[in-house]
Parts: sequence; C-alpha cells; structure tokens
Amino acid sequence: MNRIDEQKRTAEESQNVGRSLDKSRRSFAKAGVIAPVLMTLTSKTALGSVYQCTISGVQSGNVSSHSEDMSVCRAGHTALAWSGNVDTVDVNTQSGTHPNINDWITARINPFLVSKSWPKNTTNYTYKYYKSNSWVNASTSAQIKMCQLIVSNFPKTGTNVDSSGKTTETYSATTFSSVFGSASATTTFFETLLYSPSVDIRGAASVDYLNASLGLIPDVSGEDIKKLYLLGINSANTFYDGSLLVSNSEAAKELLRSLVPL
Repeated sequence: MNRIDEQKRTAEESQNVGRSLDKSRRSFAKAGVIAPVLMTLTSKTALGSVYQCTISGVQSGNVSSHSEDMSVCRAGHTALAWSGNVDTVDVNTQSGTHPNINDWITARINPFLVSKSWPKNTTNYTYKYYKSNSWVNASTSAQIKMCQLIVSNFPKTGTNVDSSGKTTETYSATTFSSVFGSASATTTFFETLLYSPSVDIRGAASVDYLNASLGLIPDVSGEDIKKLYLLGINSANTFYDGSLLVSNSEAAKELLRSLVPL
C-alpha cells in the first residue's frame, strides 16, 4: 500500500472514531465545517497552514498552534478590489495600485468582452467593453488603457467590416467554465467574481483563483483552487497537495471560502 492510499484509509477509518475526535471537532465548530475528512501529512506547506486556520488538525491535534494566528488565511485582494479596480485604475499613473488590469493579465483572465473599432483608411481607434449587461464606451484614460492592454494580451475572437468600411475587432471575456470546466459556458469570470461566496461557491473560487495565480496565497496555485472547486461541487478526485488529503466536498467548499479576503 502506498503512502497516499494509507492516508486515505486512515482518514476513512477516523470517521468512525468517536470520543477521541470530539474535542477537536468542537474546536472547529466556529468555522462551520461539516464533518470534513482531512488528514495532515508530514510536510507542512503554507497550504497546510491555511487549512489549519479552519479545519486541519482534526486528526492530528495541532489546533493550538494556529488558534490565534489567522494571518495566513484570506490572503490577497478582495473580490471588490478585483472587480472595482480593473477599469478605474490608470496603470500609467497609478501603477502601484493593485489589483489592476496588469494583474488580470498575469492571471491570464480577460475580465471583459472588448470591441476595438476604426473607420476605413484611418487609425482613429475607439474602444468599448461589455460590463454588467451593458456596453461602456471607453472614455477615461483608465478605461482606454485597460482596453488597449486587453487587445494586446488576449486573442482576437472576431472581425467585422461594415458597408462603410468600418472595422471592428472583438476580444472575448474569459468564461468561468473555460477555467474550471464547469457551470454555464457563457458566464464570464468577472460575473462569477461578484457572486457571494456564502451563496455560490463560484464566487469564492474566482477570487481565490486570481489571488493564487498572482502568488498571493503562499504555495497555493491556481490549479490547487481548481481541484478544490471540482471536489466541492461534484466530489471529484480526492485533493492531495503533499501536506493535506481532502476527500469531503463540504470540506473543500469550506477551504475555498476560508481563503476569501474580507
């Protein structure tokens, strides 16, 4: 039996242990966890530390080391900052303000459908983008620069030339399903970012993915967030990262929510 199989067996058996786990389970009742199946392993990565803020240690009894220190939880930028800064922060004059459109580009997520147009035989470019179910004409320097950077960094998805010779190029927004392989194929990543994590786990997965992709959650990658999300919604393959084994969908959901900055 290999090490992972052995840990899985131990985790499964631990569910049947009665009184020996009662004290630890009560310690994590504040986090709202529903009977997670979790086993901390030998390696203690930062991901393990994050989990210890919520439900790790149920079997290992190491609650006290993180009971007061919540600094490793909820790392990165808030969902409000990600959604609010993207078209209001001028990266030319406010380059130190994060997150901005360059951070979205680093995460390889295009927040908006962008249209770039110009009349025949001219280079008088105009931009607009689709946000909150309506088109916004890019008029401020922050909006124009955002559109220019999207055009420069994401693939063109369409070209149209009308009867007057006006050319319009489109650059599609990244959908949630293209990243996580689940949910509506038309719902954009930006839209799910606005969902309340307590109501829709896609909200937590979106902001966690952006923060992890920027390296703001130590030792947690975007791929880790994807795996936890899939486990959370459909009890997909057990999540194992070298420090933790998670085999319960409710535990995976709680971990995703616990990483969301408030």
